[in-house]
Amino acid sequence: MMNKDLKAQLQGTLPSGITFRGDDTLWVKKSKNFVSNGEKKIRTLTHTIRLGITPDMDIGSARKQFEKRLKEALAVKEQMTARLGSRKFLEAEQPIKMEDASLTALFEAMLGSVYRLCSDKHLKLVKQYFQDTMDFFEHQGIKNPTIEDLHREEWQLIEFKHWCRETIEKRPMNMYGTANSNSVNKRLGVWRQMTQFAIKKRLFSRSDCMEDEKNYGIYDDPRNQSKPKTPLSLDDEDKLIQMCDDNNDDFWSDCFSVAIDTGVRHEDELTALCPKWINWKTKRLEFKRPKTGNWSSIPLTARAYEILKRRKPVAMQDAENRFFPVSRSSIRHAWNKYMRLCGFTQIVKDRKGRDAVKTLYQPYSTRHTFITRLVEAKVQPKQVMDLAGHTCIETTLSFYTHSTDDLLEDAISSLETYKEKKRKQSKPADVSSMIGHNSRKVLKK
Repeated sequence: MMNKDLKAQLQGTLPSGITFRGDDTLWVKKSKNFVSNGEKKIRTLTHTIRLGITPDMDIGSARKQFEKRLKEALAVKEQMTARLGSRKFLEAEQPIKMEDASLTALFEAMLGSVYRLCSDKHLKLVKQYFQDTMDFFEHQGIKNPTIEDLHREEWQLIEFKHWCRETIEKRPMNMYGTANSNSVNKRLGVWRQMTQFAIKKRLFSRSDCMEDEKNYGIYDDPRNQSKPKTPLSLDDEDKLIQMCDDNNDDFWSDCFSVAIDTGVRHEDELTALCPKWINWKTKRLEFKRPKTGNWSSIPLTARAYEILKRRKPVAMQDAENRFFPVSRSSIRHAWNKYMRLCGFTQIVKDRKGRDAVKTLYQPYSTRHTFITRLVEAKVQPKQVMDLAGHTCIETTLSFYTHSTDDLLEDAISSLETYKEKKRKQSKPADVSSMIGHNSRKVLKK
């Protein structure tokens, strides 16, 4: 906040069209009278610039900050003059006035431009994100928030993130009673879009943002680390396949076996697997990964090759020649069925305190099992990355490899071997152990 005496001194130095608005803002206003179709009209442009003068600044620093912002205000005024001098601009659709630039007005304008080509589903979500923002400000006691309210203080952004999580967790349709960073960040994305739109329409300035950076100071929360999917043990893998066989369910026995032996992603890989992806001569699965766009070549296990060869005639009868014409939801449904039949479940409490059945393994555990088996077999990380179809080794090591009991035991065994080797290297030579025991005769020899 600016010192009152200093403000009084600077008041007389402000040029026409630039005035103080409050104790820390410059208000730039420029109008133009014109006639269109015989009708007298007026076009007015306005802009606010935050001074950024704080109570701890001395007079000299405050003046320097004021002069810096005044220079910026003069540049804005010059741009306004140029725009108002254009007949095309004057005849254009009337822009949103600053006094009407509430978040509601901005969002309505964005619906006709920024979100014009969005699908109905996406538009519904965006409206929900915006409504959450409005509910937050109402909770704060602000009835008609403007774009400036998004950038008041950093603590407000932190408060919104906290409020947003609590609100999402309490919603009736949220069965698990949780809210991750992605849910919060989607709403912050709408904040950034409104800020960008307001700056583009010259209703707001970058200098008025919390930070004059790419994200305008509206930073996302770090993404929640993916929860590791537990890989199946060899015994549990065998039990799962045997349970499918015992139920005469060859389809899911084959599907789960191929998923485990190849480690392919379920979406657009397992569900799209077809004969043309198989090099029958080299016994390899060769295809372009839909997710990364990279080509993969995976040598097939004897089990996977036998299954795909046996199912080839069936696949050729499918409209898209798929070995396993299923969806992700059908995979999950079948997986959960066999998890229950195998006894791979546990009873947990849901958020309302009721008993609920939770499976020990998730469908995507097939991919984690494949990669973990490669690590257990001491395959080099680069080869594991290539077989998994990852674009960087960090993804393989961080999210898909798991420290199984065998790996931990091997690690300790390697440690003991290393320590024993070091002890032998540091043990004194035999001649030194003879000192005091007829060592002279030994040395003479």
